[in-house]
Amino acid sequence: MTDRPFDPFDPMDPMDPLDSIDVRRAPLARGSLLAALPSLTDPNFVQSVVLLCEAGENGAMGLVINRPTPMQLADALPDEPLLKGHDVPIYLGGPVQGDRILLLNRAAGPSEGFLEILEGVSLGSTLNALKEAATGQRITGEFRPYRGYAGWAPGQLEAEVDQGAWLLLPGDPDAVFTRTPQTLWQDLMAAAGGPLGIYATMPSDPSLN
Repeated sequence: MTDRPFDPFDPMDPMDPLDSIDVRRAPLARGSLLAALPSLTDPNFVQSVVLLCEAGENGAMGLVINRPTPMQLADALPDEPLLKGHDVPIYLGGPVQGDRILLLNRAAGPSEGFLEILEGVSLGSTLNALKEAATGQRITGEFRPYRGYAGWAPGQLEAEVDQGAWLLLPGDPDAVFTRTPQTLWQDLMAAAGGPLGIYATMPSDPSLN
């Protein structure tokens, strides 16, 4: 027994109250959100929020939705004249296949070539889909492009959740298309409440605390 206060910004603190919470607040399935917990120190995922786009016996795949980059979609595809003049920032979707661009579209229903991830949000991966979304030729609604994605081998993500690396949350289109992606992780921690609420003020670099 010790009277040393719990340090919420030390992921190795043995007094961590997160050991007693239920991290599975949604199914590990397409459309759910993953919010990284402080024990996850991989720089690719520290304080990340991931939209699960696929999860099953063959593994899992998702997009980090809270890391916008300075790069614009037109800069990534300079040979596509239809994209010029469109100010659409690219998000860093994950460490896998960083040269690949995927697209999330928010509309009443999935457009041709898109897979519905959750109600009102669908995923596309073709160049034509990107061009159509950027120019408004056929795809309606909001859209966001992502460079790369996050991937897990069979059983890997389940193990990470069981180890307390991720908080599983219900899918939310408003979270996916938030206007303040830089604070989405903190907002989700605050909304989760209880022992998790203290992490809402956690800096992106714990050493700055």
